[in-house]
Amino acid sequence: MAIAWLPLLVVVVVVVAVRGSGGEDAEVVCAGTACYSLHRAKLGWNGAQESCRHNGGNLAPAGSPAEAERLRELLAAAGWPGPAWIGLSLSRGRCVLQQEPLRGFTWTAGGEPGNYSAWLSEPAVTCLSSRCVSLRPAEPPGTAGWADGPCRAPLPAFLCKFSFRGMCGPLPLAGPGRVSYTTPFGVRSPRLAAAPFGTLAEAVCEGGEGPAFALCKGPLEGGGFAWHPPGPLCPAACAHRNGGCQHRCLEAPGEPPRCACRPGYVLAPDMASCLPEDACRPNPCQGTCRTRPGGFECGCEAGYALAPDGRRCLDVDECLAGPCQHECRNTAGSFVCLCRPGYRPAGPGDRHCRDEDECARPGVCPQLCLNVPGSFHCACRPGYQHQPGSGDACLDVDECLRNPCPGPCRNLPGGFECLCPPGFLPEEDGRGCRAAPTAGEEPAGAPDSTPPSTGIPRTAGALRTTALLRTTGAPWTTGPPQTLGIPVGGATPPAPTAVRSAPGPEHSADGPRLLLYYILGSLVAILLVLAFALVLLACRRRAAKREKRTAKSAADNYCWVPEQPESRGAGGERR
Repeated sequence: MAIAWLPLLVVVVVVVAVRGSGGEDAEVVCAGTACYSLHRAKLGWNGAQESCRHNGGNLAPAGSPAEAERLRELLAAAGWPGPAWIGLSLSRGRCVLQQEPLRGFTWTAGGEPGNYSAWLSEPAVTCLSSRCVSLRPAEPPGTAGWADGPCRAPLPAFLCKFSFRGMCGPLPLAGPGRVSYTTPFGVRSPRLAAAPFGTLAEAVCEGGEGPAFALCKGPLEGGGFAWHPPGPLCPAACAHRNGGCQHRCLEAPGEPPRCACRPGYVLAPDMASCLPEDACRPNPCQGTCRTRPGGFECGCEAGYALAPDGRRCLDVDECLAGPCQHECRNTAGSFVCLCRPGYRPAGPGDRHCRDEDECARPGVCPQLCLNVPGSFHCACRPGYQHQPGSGDACLDVDECLRNPCPGPCRNLPGGFECLCPPGFLPEEDGRGCRAAPTAGEEPAGAPDSTPPSTGIPRTAGALRTTALLRTTGAPWTTGPPQTLGIPVGGATPPAPTAVRSAPGPEHSADGPRLLLYYILGSLVAILLVLAFALVLLACRRRAAKREKRTAKSAADNYCWVPEQPESRGAGGERR
């Protein structure tokens, strides 16, 4: 009995190993409305795409789990161990986007990018060169994943996809004979369980009759195609294989055998098989409908489950099984894995999440960046601190406000500098000052050295004065010290040594006090100079006034006598 072909209800997958019209070996998988072929030719990605386009297709995509499974079946059936180009590429000038499932790559055939991906490793990060993807076998055996590489590098094989409006089933034969199929994309095969639209079937019947031809072109209600003429070809008596009929074979004098169906069934478009009468017309199912003897059977697509009523399809919540490492979002017929902020998708199907190193991006922090799982922190270098109200900006710390130096302090970016007065040298740690050795003093660190005698004795008071000056930080005096009645011929005491203590907190506390002493001493000296100048000016003015008082004129040498009345004689009379 012939096997019935149901083009709308049954998905048929067949793998054939043939030699194409160009002489190349090719393996083909046909399912639904598309055929996928494996071509063994060493070409670069652009050459492989041109070869597929020449036959009316493109390099094969793998945009869904079902499509990726067909390609894996094709590689497994062909026994192909090496890589093969697929239709996924990144053109020059576009950048790799780590947060997207396809990483910024696009399918040659176009369409939505989708959420499916199968990267074996992260693609190389670039914006300047074009990158193309190949399908490579992976672990465990029987699986395959994506790997990117230079588009010009040749690979030994490539995968093509050819899309059609529908498929025809095998051409039925009523008698003995053989059929060969020639597909629209140049593949010739003696066996195909699904022939795409436009396939030419050639039937050679036994008995010496010439070949008969049929073309897959007759449209069917609801989609799909049938052979024209429908067949069965190679007519024979009903006694041979029931004339190729599923139910009944009828013979009439002078006419070739023909097929008929039992009550309740109708003849299928192939004119050999039988279908239940109107079992799936109109379609009573929400999904697919498959005719069964005496009824029908409903089916659902992947991601859906048949409802208890046997007709409706219910969405399956795949997230209940916990397929994602972080978060899972259920979608109609599928699901999407999401990563928490600070992570990016990784692994097969982007189901795992990997921490993203935000510190690898330039300009994230003004100074230091510390990566932590799922986030990062900005820090400042020593000598800086975060500026309030300005985000992650770093502000220089003025260490001089904490009085780290015994004397003046100069703030520097990220640090500070202690300034020492004349006659003092900075300590080794840079935070203190020590008196510079004088001409008559041996440098520190020279043991068993005797200072030379100057011939001028130093009294005990002078020694105490010297020690006090060194301790308080006052400058050294170069004149000889004053004696206190000790004879010159006395014994010369040893040279005084400065009493230094290890630097500690008290030295830091004396810094402002010493600075105050320097300022007050300077003011006293200036006041003394001004007082001396004022005294000198007053003395000069007083001397000038005295000189003016001692000066005399010529009139001062004469004496003035009072005027007497003039007499005219002894006997004269007075008036």
